[in-house]
Amino acid sequence: MVAAKIQLSSAEMALVGDASWILTKNSIMGKAVALMAELSGEYRAEWEKRGEKVLPVGGDGDKGDKGGDGDYGGDGDYGGRDPKISRGENYKGLPYVILDYPRLFGREDVFAIRTMFWWGHAFHVTLHLKGRYREMFLPVIRRRISMLAAAGFQVAVSEDEWQHELTPDNYRAIGSFPEGMDAWDRGRGQNDNKGNTFLKLAAPCPLDKWNEAPAVLLELYRVLIHVLGDRDR
Repeated sequence: MVAAKIQLSSAEMALVGDASWILTKNSIMGKAVALMAELSGEYRAEWEKRGEKVLPVGGDGDKGDKGGDGDYGGDGDYGGRDPKISRGENYKGLPYVILDYPRLFGREDVFAIRTMFWWGHAFHVTLHLKGRYREMFLPVIRRRISMLAAAGFQVAVSEDEWQHELTPDNYRAIGSFPEGMDAWDRGRGQNDNKGNTFLKLAAPCPLDKWNEAPAVLLELYRVLIHVLGDRDR
């Protein structure tokens, strides 16, 4: 064993002897879970009022194969009848809390709205469409793209559908494509490693807006439900 590899820096030494910071972190994570639990009830109420116009959860979307890439990717639980809250400690080295509802995850078809708290980064709400659900909802997204842009949604450009960080490598503002809509709705740069085409739209809520986050995140969820519910018009 190389001694230098196990020695603590001065900053690490200060933390290892201080229990208060980890207790504070545990308290914050508990409050993040409680926030998601509160949102799950609000989301369910919104879905019961408007979701049937989008897609009957437990109906059409309840078919398909289990699949996914871990607890911060697809979880393989494709029933989607109830909100699901997941908590972890290591998405790119940092703690996170996820609320998925609806949550229809299959190997080839995905329809999910994911709300995520990621330590040190932000909250964000993400619409994840793949396979037949992408084709089903793409026309209405094209028609209502201005509403999504006004709400702050960005479009995924990464080929990895489980990248959540809102960086230029992963997401770009909807209005930033000089080529127009066709630059992203053809699926260019949005194929997983099996060639399946997906579409993700995400909007952030900064952590310094924590106290306002439930209202902000609920409004982003409502925007998505409103847009997707217009697909038959």
